Amino acid sequence: MKNRNVQLKPTAGFLIPMLLACFAVEPILAPTPASARDQVPFRAAFGTEVEIEFVYPFFYISVTGQGNARHLGATSAVTDNQVVNVETGSATATYTLTGANGDTVVLEMVFQTTFLPNNAVTFEGDYTVTGGTGRFYGATGSGNLAGSAIVTGPNTGVGSFSVAGTISSPGS
Repeated sequence: MKNRNVQLKPTAGFLIPMLLACFAVEPILAPTPASARDQVPFRAAFGTEVEIEFVYPFFYISVTGQGNARHLGATSAVTDNQVVNVETGSATATYTLTGANGDTVVLEMVFQTTFLPNNAVTFEGDYTVTGGTGRFYGATGSGNLAGSAIVTGPNTGVGSFSVAGTISSPGS
């Protein structure tokens, strides 16, 4: 048998498998969402300002708040999709919590409101962490929420709320 030198030439037949191998490695290097098994305590509390639009039977509410959240530090809370049904008291909202470094946590909230005299309301319910950015990319978790608000003008109010539960371990 003769020894033959086999030379690989950079042809399409050679480059395609090499490119596919490179792309197969890319998901391994991508950030991995935190898993549900790495849950740690999560708490946050906010003072809020509220803008209200009423179209029977719903209050459409935008909220901005400032406070502090465990794992985020000084944090803002914002929603522009809070909806309260005045007939049933049921409500939903999606809040984005943003830490001082820009990392975010997204909370889906479902809660029940109780209307009180003097234009006041209390509420309590549950939240689910549905994701985030930065250290909270792919975050999960859940817990309880509670708060109150009072109407201060025709379309404005002030309030506060807090959440307490779990979140997947930051940076996992």
